[in-house]
Amino acid sequence: MKKLLFTGLSALTLAALLAACASEAPAPAQTTPAQTADQAAGYSFQTLPVTEEGIRTLYGWEGYEVRKLTPYEGDFLVEYGYASDPNFSLLGWVFGGTGRRVQLTAMEQFEAYEVIASGQVRCTTTGQSAAVPWKGLPETYTVRVLGDQDGVIDTNWSETETTSETPWLDPAEPIYLGASDSVIGPPKVWDRYAQLYDARIDADGLSFSFIPNGDSLGQFQSFFPAATTIPGVNTSFEPGTRRFTIRLFSTCLESGAAGSALNEDLAAMGYPENLYPYTFPAGALGRDSHFLTDVTIQEEGEDVVVSAILTDQAFRFTVEISNLGYDNIPSFRIVFREENPDIDGRD
Repeated sequence: MKKLLFTGLSALTLAALLAACASEAPAPAQTTPAQTADQAAGYSFQTLPVTEEGIRTLYGWEGYEVRKLTPYEGDFLVEYGYASDPNFSLLGWVFGGTGRRVQLTAMEQFEAYEVIASGQVRCTTTGQSAAVPWKGLPETYTVRVLGDQDGVIDTNWSETETTSETPWLDPAEPIYLGASDSVIGPPKVWDRYAQLYDARIDADGLSFSFIPNGDSLGQFQSFFPAATTIPGVNTSFEPGTRRFTIRLFSTCLESGAAGSALNEDLAAMGYPENLYPYTFPAGALGRDSHFLTDVTIQEEGEDVVVSAILTDQAFRFTVEISNLGYDNIPSFRIVFREENPDIDGRD
């Protein structure tokens, strides 16, 4: 079917005619003429209540495809995104009575989402970033629209409020974190290298921090893209022995040489002076803890591998990522917890 194209003048004329006829005829069902991308900019629903067809038309004018519509008490939850990037989506809320639209999320890769109240949605993501090739922990959060169908209480306020939940993971389920567009492991094309700076057993888990690899200028520079971050990390678990293994990709225990010119570069960035050569000793990492026993660390090829036996108290874990030294010493903690009936449910 061909769509009619209206110029700005003809659209105004049509609006005037509709207004003149309003007292003589019932309000028409929502129909919206096809527009160019420029005409669609800033467009909002002109005829109410909003319909599914109207939503698909409007979002289409803005360059999106609507992937799923979930009606809820006269309103709509809209999943939409770019046709060229089918792996990531946005969520938005449309009030059917007024046509108010609120973007709920950034571009995400969703595992699931559900409407739990009017203007309130609980989402679970895979942790894969749409902005950069980075795989983080899966996230669960609840986002709700502030205000009502007519708008927010104060125009200076945000339109949404988000509450995040700590992602507690089963140690038996392998995870991967780091610079990658793959959930399996880091692509070798990244060629990003790190030196383990510190590793230790904490009261509730393990902590690690990293500095540049000092073996060559190229490996040293690979540590500093737009922002430093932890190396790729994955975990595995053997149920029979309860052995928990952490692999730090492209990471070494020893690098650099005495008198290296790279020491001057490190000092200029706030690192300790004459840091190279730097060595973190292989072997036992320290005394046992409430959650971990027999913790060891060693190099294995181009990677560093940490191995530990989990006690029966190590029921779930999460990962906390941070950065020290003016963004020059990325670090992370693996934090364990016991089973908690208030969180995990009761039999």
